Amino acid sequence: ERVPAGHPRLFLRPEDLPVLRELARGREKGRFDSLRAEAERLLGREPTPEPVRMGSARDKNDEEAVRHWWPNREQTEKACKEAETLAFVYLITGERKFGEAARRRVLRLASWNPDGPTNFRLNCEAAKPMLYRLPRAYDWAWDTFSPADRASIQKAVERRVRDAWESGEVGRGVGHLNAPYNSHGNRVWHKIGEAGVAFLGEIPEAETWLDYAVNKFHACYPVWSDDDGGWHEGVSYWSGYMGKAVWWLQVAQSALRIDGFKKPFFAQVGDYPLYIAPPGSPNAGFGDLSHRPPSGGVGAFMEYHLRAGGGRPENDRAGYWRWWTEAWKMNGADGILGFLYHANLPPLPAAKPPMDLPPSKVFRGIGVASLHTTLLDSADDVHFLFKSSPFGSQSHGHNAQNSFQLNAYGESLLPACVYRDLHGSKFHYEWAHSTLAQNAVLIDGQGQIKHSAAATGRIADHRFAPECDYVSGEAATAYGKLAKRALRHAVFVKPDLIVLCDDLATPEPASFQFMLHGLAEFSVDAANARLGLELPKAGLTAQYLSPVPLEFRQWDGFPMSMSRGAQFPNQWHVEAATKEKRDEIQMITVLVPHRAGKPAPWTAERLESGSSVGARVRRGGETVTVAFRKSGVAGEASLGELAFDAPFALERTRSAAPPP
Repeated sequence: ERVPAGHPRLFLRPEDLPVLRELARGREKGRFDSLRAEAERLLGREPTPEPVRMGSARDKNDEEAVRHWWPNREQTEKACKEAETLAFVYLITGERKFGEAARRRVLRLASWNPDGPTNFRLNCEAAKPMLYRLPRAYDWAWDTFSPADRASIQKAVERRVRDAWESGEVGRGVGHLNAPYNSHGNRVWHKIGEAGVAFLGEIPEAETWLDYAVNKFHACYPVWSDDDGGWHEGVSYWSGYMGKAVWWLQVAQSALRIDGFKKPFFAQVGDYPLYIAPPGSPNAGFGDLSHRPPSGGVGAFMEYHLRAGGGRPENDRAGYWRWWTEAWKMNGADGILGFLYHANLPPLPAAKPPMDLPPSKVFRGIGVASLHTTLLDSADDVHFLFKSSPFGSQSHGHNAQNSFQLNAYGESLLPACVYRDLHGSKFHYEWAHSTLAQNAVLIDGQGQIKHSAAATGRIADHRFAPECDYVSGEAATAYGKLAKRALRHAVFVKPDLIVLCDDLATPEPASFQFMLHGLAEFSVDAANARLGLELPKAGLTAQYLSPVPLEFRQWDGFPMSMSRGAQFPNQWHVEAATKEKRDEIQMITVLVPHRAGKPAPWTAERLESGSSVGARVRRGGETVTVAFRKSGVAGEASLGELAFDAPFALERTRSAAPPP
């Protein structure tokens, strides 16, 4: 009843056309003229042809198929966008030359072989654009098609959607709805939904497609988070999926009058990148492909959130998000969506620096804690990022539980390994997914369960204050039978001191290996259990305060070659291993980052009592004592003269200045 009987239906309704046409001649003329100029260029060009070589990433060892896998997707996307542009310009102008060109391209796309290089089972990436971009062009140029044309297009779209429908990504609808934790299934449903809107009343199955999309959105989207706006798969995949989810938000609003912003997640959606990758960050945290800063394309879909959601009473964050996109010099949307945003949506909210936001935040739904000294500029920030996730290590969020990443002053000092050459390759599954590749702990040389929803952790506690932040994670489940207890506590004493306590217990005596990784070679002072690292913008000194002797080994590189000739920055790996086996240990690690060339001398000593363990760090006339209550201790704990009834305690004292 809500979907218009006529066309257009996707992104706009028939009754919207008079206003949009007027805006295209007036206020938004410059923006629309760019679209028209692109359509004019397309009139003089041959359509992008159908891919001819069979490409697929199913067999990682078939180099020829892998070589054509992603290019075929790009070629299909290009061909579909050409049809979209011509159809939309025709819709606004009514000029037959654009309509006829759109018609020819849509019919050509419909003639592509569904069992050829764009077959869904063979290459879902090349097949997906046909699910929604072809329906868009059809919808916008609808009145140019004859009944015979429509029958041909309907047949092609029905087959394309049927292939997706029967795939493991959708499982005929109920398969995905009952088991929604797969990656691709969370970006194909709304594409099927767009086809359902465009062909409702024309293809009998279209009503089922649309019903599936609406149920998916309401019942289990997004699945990789809770209401706090995090994304288990990481910022790189957050941006990829949010960039597509805004299409559904617009289609659902225009065709179905469904207000997607009533989902609390979307009122927090921009907090995640703001905290994980503040301006100038050298990387984007955990998850596949997050070794690089956020993509500039984030600005395009964030523009929709800023305009459409920014003025709503439940969203008081949009000003911060706009500041973030501008600080990263991200551009807003262009093309068709850019025109529609400026034509239909409210103005952008004023940018607001996050000076009044707390600098640290826990995304409890994904088990990620992001601790900062400042959100304003990574050049002045020390950023400790910690993970202990209830989602386990499944999908693209594979990093080990209780692992961490350390950035300082715009430099990646202790990175998470999030490199990926090809999903599922030997390098990806055997190295990048391993605990060994992360800043994490091994037990008897063994890591956590890899790429599994069962390898869970949890943020056990967190307490933030201006002077220091505290977070702890419990990850015993992720180790399977290796661990009875796997607690990692972290105290971040502002602005630049981090003290870790790994509280570990095993069923049988075991050795423990504490891993750190860097982008340059570490200096290793084994006698004093100290490491040093110097990079162009920042450096680090680390010291282990161990109850037992340690032995160190360092190596660089990766144990296997990468697929597709992929190359990533080299990494050095340091293992600090206990020389004797124990069934319980509390390891203290002190991390002190510094600006390049400006290390400050400091000393640290281990402190321990029956109820607590900790460190005393002396530097620059200040003494900092950090204490952690031992597991199993109830009530008050003490460490020397420091008494506390909490998971941790901090004491800072300064030496008296000498008399003048």
